Amino acid sequence: MARSNRHLSARPVVRIATAGVALGVALMILASAIVQGFQHEVKQLVVGFDSHIQVAPSDPSADGLVWSPGMLDSLRQLPGVAQVALRHERAGILESPHALQGVIVRGVDSTSVLDRIEGGLLRGRTPKETAQGPRDVLIGEPLARAFDVDTGDKVTLYLILGQEDIRPRPMTVAGVYQTGLQEFDQRQVWIPAALMQDAAARGAEAQIVFSDDDAGQPSRAVGQVFGRDPRGLGWRGRWAESSHGRRSLPLQDVSRQDTHVWIAGTGALADTARLWWAEGQWQTSVSSGSHRKVADGYDVWTTSLADVPEVQESLFRTIPYDWSATRVDQQHPEMFSWLRMLDLNVEVIVGLMVLISIVNMTSALLIIMLERRSQVGVWKALGMTDQAVVRTFMWHATRILGQGFAVGNVLALTLVAIQSTWQCVPLDPEAYYVDAVPVLLDAPRIAGMELVAFGLCVVAMLLPALWSARIRPSRTLRMS
Repeated sequence: MARSNRHLSARPVVRIATAGVALGVALMILASAIVQGFQHEVKQLVVGFDSHIQVAPSDPSADGLVWSPGMLDSLRQLPGVAQVALRHERAGILESPHALQGVIVRGVDSTSVLDRIEGGLLRGRTPKETAQGPRDVLIGEPLARAFDVDTGDKVTLYLILGQEDIRPRPMTVAGVYQTGLQEFDQRQVWIPAALMQDAAARGAEAQIVFSDDDAGQPSRAVGQVFGRDPRGLGWRGRWAESSHGRRSLPLQDVSRQDTHVWIAGTGALADTARLWWAEGQWQTSVSSGSHRKVADGYDVWTTSLADVPEVQESLFRTIPYDWSATRVDQQHPEMFSWLRMLDLNVEVIVGLMVLISIVNMTSALLIIMLERRSQVGVWKALGMTDQAVVRTFMWHATRILGQGFAVGNVLALTLVAIQSTWQCVPLDPEAYYVDAVPVLLDAPRIAGMELVAFGLCVVAMLLPALWSARIRPSRTLRMS
């Protein structure tokens, strides 16, 4: 029997069964690796535009929030948080001589994380961070083609601040990028955040102007207020040393030894301008306003996607009660629902491959038992029990399955290594978001999947193996 077992693997039916199992296992591993790789790449593309978690006011009517370095530091110190940046976002309209399209305008400042955008930069550069620099705009390759523009060309960007408040800004195309995620590339444009903050004027700005007398000499200092409060209303101002709320001060009545302060707005968005006497004349300070203290929210990146739910809970305990923390899968549910549906494809493929392997092995085992009916009859005539015969055929089936699984793993891992290194199978990024078939091996998941598949195949072999118990020595010996 031992000699017969050694020659079993040389039988054509065994080789065919082994090849069928190997092919099924290889397809299972490849399907899982490709789906995992595709999900990973698309998630990384989405996170490249929108962070893992977005912190913003809960009230939809709230126009941004007042950010502070202290809150930035508090968020960065939370366990599981990798990076935190300010979020600046507005609706807009991009116009060129050839096209007009609605876009989402994103702001770039010193805290911005643009790794994905910079990695997909085709030509040019990212916008400068300050409003004092050139009015740069970074656009996606689909927009550049539709608008027939390239780096250095002029376009007009309309920032939509309200239903009847649209601010046009002449811009220069500073760069063109392409990440492969067409839904984002064709509608996201990036400009300096300072331009957005200046246009929105969501803070207060204090200024002091002089009113001249008949002789052309300054006679009164008049305080002025610009900007709007979070409710969209205009701010009020006051002189720090005045209790009657007048906007102007007669210069002949104020002390030249003191500095006089004009205060615009209240709270964290208050802004000040100063008036003092120096070098024989009255002088005033120039204020830059407090609108740079307002952002649309915070972008939070975690150390891994698996940490997102836990970090979200930590954020709820840290941020004010009237702020919300929204995960990226909640911001883009349609994208992540589609990615989760891809797991169903893997489950279907695994199920089909297990079924095919069971059919192959059942056929092979039955053929082997038919070929060895006489040998089984001899075994039973010599005293071997039915249970021992069943165990023998189960052992043969398990060994064939083991060989098939081993060959399938070697084949699949080799193909995955080749594709990962040389990317031999390309894709159209406009249709698939990536330029080559992505692969990602999740070792625990694949090992668990193979163990379940192997166990199901072994258990399924029990039924055909039980047929060997029906072989009668008297019949087989008489036929032989």
